[in-house]
Amino acid sequence: MKSVLFHYPILNVGGAEKSTLRMLRAMCDRGWQVTLVLTTGGGELEPEIDPRVTVVRLRPRACGHQFLAAREWSSRLRELPDLFGYLFMRAIGALRMLPFLFRRYEAAAVLLMGTPSYFVRRVVRADVRAIWIRNDLSGADPSGRVTEALRSAAGELDYFICVSEVSRRSLLMAVPEALSKAVVIYNIIAPDEMQAMAGKAPPPFDPSRDGFVNILTVCRLNDRAKGLVRMARVCRALKDKGLRFHWYIAGSGTDRTLLEAEIATLDIADCMSLLGTLQNPFPAYQAADLIAMLSNYEGLCGVINEARVLGKSVIATRVSGIDEQLVSEKNGLIVEQEEADIIAGMTRMLTDQQFRQGLAGGGYPAALLDDEAKLDRLEDLFMCNGGRCE
Repeated sequence: MKSVLFHYPILNVGGAEKSTLRMLRAMCDRGWQVTLVLTTGGGELEPEIDPRVTVVRLRPRACGHQFLAAREWSSRLRELPDLFGYLFMRAIGALRMLPFLFRRYEAAAVLLMGTPSYFVRRVVRADVRAIWIRNDLSGADPSGRVTEALRSAAGELDYFICVSEVSRRSLLMAVPEALSKAVVIYNIIAPDEMQAMAGKAPPPFDPSRDGFVNILTVCRLNDRAKGLVRMARVCRALKDKGLRFHWYIAGSGTDRTLLEAEIATLDIADCMSLLGTLQNPFPAYQAADLIAMLSNYEGLCGVINEARVLGKSVIATRVSGIDEQLVSEKNGLIVEQEEADIIAGMTRMLTDQQFRQGLAGGGYPAALLDDEAKLDRLEDLFMCNGGRCE
């Protein structure tokens, strides 16, 4: 049986994680023996892993965050058990790596570009080694740390699998030596599954009526990437215009408290609500009139895929990959990153129902919907035995 190993840091809720789960399931459907190695166990999405996948958790659980978060010496002393727990988890992880020195795979890949690739490059025995590039490096790597790691690893990797043409170009700008190894394979979407999931539960909010508009944003609650505080300010501006809407935000993350504080400060709790993590977000898409993706940067946005598969109108900021997904004013509205442009675009979408509904029926690129072609290409790469596939 063909075998492949994927390495991921921790399986929490997010677009990359969801697309990873769909890919694992699709590879199992095609007869691959799939092993998923998680650096740290305990992620929220672990229960959704296909049961055919062999899961190995190098570190059984996360430790060390409380010690790092402590600022005073007295606090750090109290958190020493957390530090010792982290060191113990590291030791367990090192021991659990050892059996992989004696196993062989057709392919092994790191699924998130910020994850150290040492395990796949030096420990796992595989004919083909790859790493996924999921973001525009110019926006996602301001420190240059990830770029330097990719550059150092380039000679030992066979492929850089980029989820969009823009992420590929950003990789080549940062790591020119990856030119012959960089390929584009869009994320697995599984549109039939999405449509089926949309009818499996009631939505978390009531459908709109009488000209009222439900706005939905699905994102990880991280302000630097997703522009949470800016979204709150946009919401305040729309409220000041007297527009009739309610903005729901689904997702979890480290900056939830920050966003809650901003909602309170701006007095917008009556028109912006946090839904938390939705294990099945698709009923929420169904009840929404408008999907707002207002991130500062993305790779190839999974929320856009989900919204368009379900035939929903979309407004999106200009991020990497968005021009591969949307034709502005045909199947979505793309606005620039300036706050004034976002407010103007949101106002148009809320006040022009005919325009909004026309975008909902604007179609979607066939290349993004064709999961079988993506999987064919991926299998071709994995079966090349270390050589460049033409």
